Amino acid sequence: MSELIPGFPETPTASGSDAARLSEVKSWLSSQFEAAGREVPEFEYSSRSVSHLFNLATVSQAKTQAANIVAADFRLKAAEYRSQGGL
Repeated sequence: MSELIPGFPETPTASGSDAARLSEVKSWLSSQFEAAGREVPEFEYSSRSVSHLFNLATVSQAKTQAANIVAADFRLKAAEYRSQGGL
């Protein structure tokens, strides 16, 4: 992956939040592509692409967390149902 980002330098002069967003995006992309058994494709990390990908990652992570909460609740309710002799 290209580390050169016009307008989005990964140097000590970059703000902490820019570097954190880039790191978050790279981590999220890696996890998503790894889950699909693929490598993250090469592309240029511009400030615009990082911004869009960061927003997408944030929404994706929130939806995943919500789905995990609902799934855990279903498992708990199923266990309670079984313990009451429902099955």
